[in-house]
Amino acid sequence: MMNKGTLTLAGLLMCSLFFSQISGPQVLPHKPNHSSTAKLIDSDGDGITDNDDRDDDNDGIPDALECPGQFFWTGPLTYSAVDNKVATGTINGINFTYTSSQPLEATGGMYNHGAFPASYGVPNNNPTIKNTQVTINTLTFASPMTDPVLVFSSIGSPVISVPITFSNPIEVIWASSGTSLVVNSPTKITGTEGFVILRIPGVFTSISFNYTIAENYANFTFGATVPLPCDYDGDGIPNSLDLDSDNDGCLDALEGDENVLTSQLVAAGGTVTVGPGSIAPNNNICASSTCVDSQGIPLLVNSGGAADVGSDQGQGLGSSQNINACNSCYKPGTVSGTTLDTKVGITSLGRAGTPGDNWPMVRKGGWMALESKTKGFVLNRVPFNASGNPVGIAPADFIEGMTVYDTTNNCLKIYTTKDNGATYGWYCISIQSCPDV
Repeated sequence: MMNKGTLTLAGLLMCSLFFSQISGPQVLPHKPNHSSTAKLIDSDGDGITDNDDRDDDNDGIPDALECPGQFFWTGPLTYSAVDNKVATGTINGINFTYTSSQPLEATGGMYNHGAFPASYGVPNNNPTIKNTQVTINTLTFASPMTDPVLVFSSIGSPVISVPITFSNPIEVIWASSGTSLVVNSPTKITGTEGFVILRIPGVFTSISFNYTIAENYANFTFGATVPLPCDYDGDGIPNSLDLDSDNDGCLDALEGDENVLTSQLVAAGGTVTVGPGSIAPNNNICASSTCVDSQGIPLLVNSGGAADVGSDQGQGLGSSQNINACNSCYKPGTVSGTTLDTKVGITSLGRAGTPGDNWPMVRKGGWMALESKTKGFVLNRVPFNASGNPVGIAPADFIEGMTVYDTTNNCLKIYTTKDNGATYGWYCISIQSCPDV
């Protein structure tokens, strides 16, 4: 264990030291970020802005499951040679600046680093920030970071109680046993030789804390969750804002792993949508502030909710990111109104033109009748090349509505448009549905 005495690295304040980030990703619970701008909007219209909302599209599936990010600790810092109150560094390539109201000091590592559980991977960098004074401390990130995690070692001593206040509410992930670390309020802790790992939930470009009493010294380090790509269906909408994350025509709210019923869905509020190409309606579980908890997750899937399974908060992914033809359906025949003849038919039963049979007009209500007892209807079977076009059919001959069986990708394909005629392409037909228009 390092001796907590007068060890300092004062020379670090006289010149710039450059270190590479050496710490890798760690697993910590988190809420992912899905935007490169500050999230001060309320996408789902539930009264909780996205930076504080744990379910930005109110499908009942927490953002941390729909759009997981990766947590990283900071590597060693570079102390400024110009301003000895400033240090800089990166978190997985994202720049940050740490500023103190008093000149920075440093130690060659985290005091009593072994006190922290190894499973958290708390870095033991040289240099590590050392604080002895009453200070105002600010971390500023070059781009928004999710759920910053702060680590303090040896706050106060058995005879000195040191309060620290924070700019935003905190969640304690781990703390030393006993009463050496006390949570006084959502924005204040007090240490008497206390060790703590805490999280500031949300998405931030800047956070700050105040060290309110001078002492021998304490160490400080930090990390944050870095957003990762999370657009499963590639429609340009991240999963955490996409009501149909896999574009299979099945709403995420229904595909989650709890018992949400279609009758419990409502028209989505705010700007959340199923995205282009989905045939599902813009529905989710809740569109107001009256049906979510304080973290923005619908009460319907929380403990005690009508659709809850497992007495927990929210629901799991279920099949929301696995293409699932849940919209297959068969509409009952219409038995009222004008009876319409089917005027086109193909038969292998010898019925066409048979006197008195009136086939295919006798088969009412269809566009086309296909009949056979022993024959199948076979489309042209065509391989497709790497560019996504059928082999042997010239692009000049592509016609909207042309249909073939793709023997390369094993699906029925149609040449059509998904953006109102701006572009055309060959698309698999994999979802049976019952459109009314």
